[in-house]
Parts: sequence; structure tokens; C-alpha cells
Amino acid sequence: MRLIQVRVVTRASRRRVEELGRDCFKVRVHSAPERGLANAEVKELLARYFGIPRSSVSLIKGERSRNKTFALDIPQDSRKITAHKKED
Repeated sequence: MRLIQVRVVTRASRRRVEELGRDCFKVRVHSAPERGLANAEVKELLARYFGIPRSSVSLIKGERSRNKTFALDIPQDSRKITAHKKED
């Protein structure tokens, strides 16, 4: 399991994941921070970014905050994830 820190920007014009440092990311989403919609969109973008299923991404801390901690359930025997895609 890998823990990452995420800063969320809501109501952004473009959806994207930016790597700020090791295990530190900024995620921009279209959704407003209402009824968990932005959290669901962040979870979807992170899963796509890391190439893992959405069920492997869990929100650990920060449900109502811009600063969040997510756990990524990445198998130990998988290759190191180095190639990431930009999301528009």
C-alpha cells in the first residue's frame, strides 16, 4: 500500500493530475465540492493516472478538506509505476 498526499482544486476548467514531488500531487477536477462528487472524481483520476482500478484507491483522510491522503493498493510484485498520463 502506498500513501499519497493530494491537494484538490475544484471547479477547474481542465481535469488533470500534477506530480509535485514524491507522493505529493495536485488534482484539478470539474466538480464542485458537494455531496462527495469532487472526491469521486479525484478517485477516478488517480486510478486512471496510476493505471489501477478505482477500487484500489481509498480516501484515508480529508473527506471535507482540500488536502487529502489517499491509499493506493498497488501489488508488491508489480513493476514500479513511472509512466503517467496527463488528464485533460
